[in-house]
This record gives sequence, structure tokens and C-alpha cells, in this order.
Amino acid sequence: MNVLVYNGPGTTPGSVRHTVDTLRYLLEPHYAVSTVSSKVLLQEPWQAKTSALVFPGGADLPFVKECRPVIPAIKDFVSKKGGRYIGFCAGGYFGSSRVEFCQGDPLMEVTGNRDLKLFPGTARGPAFDGFKYKSDVGARASRLLVNNGTEFSCYYNGGSVFVDADSCDNVEVLAHYSESIDVPFSDTNSNTKPAAVVLCSVGKGKALLTGPHPEFIPKLLEKGEHDSDFPAHLLDELKKDDTKRLEFMHYILSKLGLKTRSNYANYHIPSLTPLLMVNNPYNNAVKSNDFEERVVENLDDVIVAGNHLEFSAEEDSFELFKGISDSFKEASTHLDKNDPKNSVKTIVIPNDDEFASMGNVAPNFNFQKYFMTLKESNNIGSILMYGEVVTSTSTLLNVNRTLLSSLPENRILHVGDVQLAGRGRGGNSWVNPKGVCASTAVISIPLVSPATNQNISISFVQYLAMLAYCKAITSHGSGFEDLPVRIKWPNDLYIMNPDYYYSKNLQLLGKKFDHKLVPLTDIEPAYVKVAGLLVNTHIFGDRYTLLLGCGLNVSSTGPTTSLDRWVDILNEERKKQNFSVLPHVEKEKLLADYMNYLEDILKTFINRGVCYLLPEYYNYWLHSNQIVTLSDHGNTRAMITGITEDYGLLIAKELAPGSDYSFTGSVFNLQPDGNTFDIFKGLIAKKA
Repeated sequence: MNVLVYNGPGTTPGSVRHTVDTLRYLLEPHYAVSTVSSKVLLQEPWQAKTSALVFPGGADLPFVKECRPVIPAIKDFVSKKGGRYIGFCAGGYFGSSRVEFCQGDPLMEVTGNRDLKLFPGTARGPAFDGFKYKSDVGARASRLLVNNGTEFSCYYNGGSVFVDADSCDNVEVLAHYSESIDVPFSDTNSNTKPAAVVLCSVGKGKALLTGPHPEFIPKLLEKGEHDSDFPAHLLDELKKDDTKRLEFMHYILSKLGLKTRSNYANYHIPSLTPLLMVNNPYNNAVKSNDFEERVVENLDDVIVAGNHLEFSAEEDSFELFKGISDSFKEASTHLDKNDPKNSVKTIVIPNDDEFASMGNVAPNFNFQKYFMTLKESNNIGSILMYGEVVTSTSTLLNVNRTLLSSLPENRILHVGDVQLAGRGRGGNSWVNPKGVCASTAVISIPLVSPATNQNISISFVQYLAMLAYCKAITSHGSGFEDLPVRIKWPNDLYIMNPDYYYSKNLQLLGKKFDHKLVPLTDIEPAYVKVAGLLVNTHIFGDRYTLLLGCGLNVSSTGPTTSLDRWVDILNEERKKQNFSVLPHVEKEKLLADYMNYLEDILKTFINRGVCYLLPEYYNYWLHSNQIVTLSDHGNTRAMITGITEDYGLLIAKELAPGSDYSFTGSVFNLQPDGNTFDIFKGLIAKKA
């Protein structure tokens, strides 16, 4: 499930960064924490896949203006669907029934009712005098008295007090300000302390609202992620209580009903590791040294610095080393404890005689298994660029075009065990934990087919890449063909929900592609997402260069399910039938098979066309004969019958009124990037 952090008008970059980093630290891998815009909240089917929606610090009025169309969906998400809302500071004001801010100040006063009404009373502030917009001059370390008896200092800048919160039936005050505040905190002459953090029960869901910023991380503040007005003395006090801050965040998130990381107290966000660029040792035509030569040719500012080259691309700086024994330790030192976002990226090319010792520097990836599975003749995937901890396998190449143009053509597969800044189709970002296989294949396709002289429509590539991955999964070994993987249009991979499997007492052994096991009306409870594909496109000369980024949950315990979980389920059936048990998925073999199938499929596509591939694609996808509602076409009911062979558009045939089988003759062709498809509601809506 997702935890979505609003990032748009009203937020500040610092508040978003602190919010995302703290939530990832505490909640992953149980939840995928990502940022979203109001456009995503308005147009995408986010509610069914989301556990919590978060509004960080900033300013409440822009929230009101930007998110007014989304407020009914947020209220519905919390009260009717049992979702959670978290509002830090400005998000706390936004989630209350009324805001009274800087009353009497003609330049800063904001007073008025709010529509969310998750807290039934008034959020009044600033609790402490001295606040200025876009400034830390009024920031302080406020003391919070937690309702479990603990007390700690917390970053504060302009937040509210929740008036008479102790008197509200549906509100539990989780923390009070222990100091005197500068605005009235009770309109009923209550003798309680001022409420700083409240937990509200709203219908089936809950809302957690704060006045201060318990999500703010002292180490980020120490790195200078604040303005010049930041009071220097604050850091020491905040750092001193940082352990208590994390304990408090763990406490209030648990009270909200979210599952937190069990080892959060000892968890440390890992540093980046060097990228190993390894060519296929069984194919003499593949040379990773070509990369070094092309870097020198393509870039003007290459510097020879001792035993390595230094160069910069559009967004990142790089260091290129040669030889593991000579330079891997040094390359690692350049990354250790540095901010991954701004850190130099180091690349190490092993010497030819170092392949057998790769396990010494990359113990979590078996290069020999990968290259032994890869077909010797394969171009795609014949050079592996592997990092144990990376920023994003997709973004690194996409935003550094000169680096991308310097890579050996149609050969690179970039793999990371842990992604610190993975990217999704809607621009969302998240951390991929261990167990999620993150990869980006760099492929090259001509603009025109050399066999047919027809222009090539690259919109099909996202479909074909998912087909290749499905074939790799279901052919991983005898028995893997029973794994219930399915493709959701246009580029997500879904698998049956284990809860659905057990609730229906299904048997999958020997069933392969039996779609009748799950009625189309049961798609919502039956399937959950296990992978997503992101395609970025560049043109160099007469060829497309496409980045096929995919994160596949092989063995991680969250946030939905994994391939290995399904191997265990199939093995329960196999044991009952006295069949041999299936081994868990080997990511190296899976990736190599993915590259093998991808190369064969793309050759067929380029030389013969997509018509030879669509029948097999339909075997795997979820939507054959699914009945949907086209909300942008007068809520027309239609049946999905396939994909057009020219531009890969979804074919939806209008159904006659009252019928699930008869057609009117009207046909709608829908674009993948122009529409959003909520399989859980059978709804297709046009994007703005």
C-alpha cells in the first residue's frame, strides 16, 4: 500500500523532504512512500491503493486553493474507506474545521472555516510569537509532553494549538505543549494544557494533526537545509532529543494504525555504492572499455585525477575508475556517508581477470549466474551496470543525457539492489528496499523498420517489455507457469492477492493461464500490484534510445506481496500432490531471461510487426472482455476487446443498453498516456 505525500502549491521543499525521509525511515518496506500532486489526487485512482495521505508544512491557504476539487475525495477516503490523513503544521491547519492565524495582524491574518473538518474545532496559531513566512527566524525547539509521560524538544515554526481538543469526543490528544503559549488555547476556560498533536476518529478512518514538526530531522537541518535566519542554538537541543523524536513519531504513527519498521531505532539509510560496469565474459564482442573511450570523445571537461577520470553530465558528477583491486575501496570511500542526492557517482570497470572475484565486492549479486543464463549472442543486457545501493536505475541515465549517449549502444542493463529514489510513471518517488529487483534496460530501436520500411510505433515497447518479464517469470523453471501474474494496461504487473486465493479456496497447480478462475467482476479483490514499468525515450540520430525501468517485488515482505510468497503458496499445493517443491526466484537468472525474451520479442516487433506478438500478450493481460465505464464519454459502458495494431490504443466497444454482450457499433480507441484506468472500478477517465 502507498503513503502519499502532497507536493504542490503551499508546501516548502524542506518540509516535503523532511516528511518523506522520516516516513520512509519509519514505514518502509511496509508502505511505499511517494510524493503526489493535486493533479494525481484528482485524476488517478489512488484511494484503493493508499493507506495514508499526508500534507506537510508550508502554508494552508494555497492548500485550500489548489486542493479544493480534491477535498471531497479526501473526506471520502478517510470517513468511508477507512483511510488515514496526516497533517504536519500547515497540514494540521488544513485538516481542521476552522483556522485562526495571526488574528489582528493586517498583513498576516488568515481566518476562516475549512472544508475537511477532520478535527472538529479550531486550529489557532501561531502558538508562539515570532513567525515569518519563508523564514526560520521564529523557529524554536518547543517542549512536548506526550500522553505516555515522556517529554522532548521538537522543531516548531508557526504551527497551531488545537483549541479545546481535550473536550472533543472523537479526539485523543497525543501531546501537549508543556510551555506557555501566546494564543488562547481554550474557549471554554478549560484547565488542561494546550493540545499540540491530536488523533481524530473520523467515520471509519483517522486523522493525525500536529502543530509542531516532529517529522523534521536535525541532521538535515545541520546540513544547511534551512534559511539564513535559522537560530543556530536550536540544533544542539534538537539533536539531543532526536532519539525521543523518533520514538514519538513511531508512537503516533502506530496510534494512527500504520505498521512501522521493527528495527527503526537501529536503522540507517545506506550510503551509495560504486557502480560496477561488467561486460559479458562469454562474449568477446562486448567491451565495457568502449564506455571510457566514448566518455572522452563526448565530454569536454574530462579530467584525469590520479587513477581515475572525473567528468560531469547534465545533473550529476561522475568518477570513472579502472580495476577493482586498485580502486574499488577508494571509489567506495568517495560515497560513504555522503548525501545520495548530491553525491558524486562512482563507476568501476573491472579488469578482465577480475570477473571470478566479483563476489568479494558485490556479495548480493551473482554475476556468473546472470551471464551464464544470458544467451551468448544477446546484445541487450550484455553489459551489466550494477550497484548494491543506487539512487534510481532509471533517473540516473534519463537526466544525464551525455552519459546515456556515451554508453555502448543497446547493451546496458542497470541493476540496483536498493533504490533510494526510485521513480514511477506519475513522477512519484520511493525507496525500493531489498527484495525489490530494480532494473533499467537501455535499448535501441530504429525509427524505421529495416525489414518493412514502416515507421515504428514505440508505444508498443511498454507492452512488449512487460510481456518479456511475464515470460521470464513463468519460465523460471518447471512449475513456475502456474504463477498467477497478469499485465494491467498499460505497463503494470499484477499478481493474485494471496488473501483472495485463500478466501476462494483456489487451486492453481497445472492451471497456467486459466482466466476463468477469477471472474472479471472480482478483479478488485483478486489482484495486487507487484511491479511497474517506466519508459523514458530519447532520440540519437536515426534511432530511439529507450530506458525500460522496472521494479519487481521478488522477495520483499511489503507493501503488497512478492513472487517468492507465491512460490511458497504453490509449494503448499505441490506438497499435497507429492510434487517436488519450487525454489525461490533467483533474481540473476530472472533478469537474464528477461533480457533474452526482450531481445527476441523486439527483433520480431521491429522486423515483422506487433501482430505476431499480441496473441501472447493477451494471454497475460487482465482486461480481455472486461466491461468498463468511460467517464469522459458520458459514462458509456463498453467492453475491452484488444489493442490497435497501429499505435497500441486500447479498443473499447460500446455495449447496447442493458446488455453485457451486444454492441452498438461505436468503438473508442484510448491512449495509454491520455487516460487513467482504474481496474478496481472498471473506470476509464481522460486525463487533463
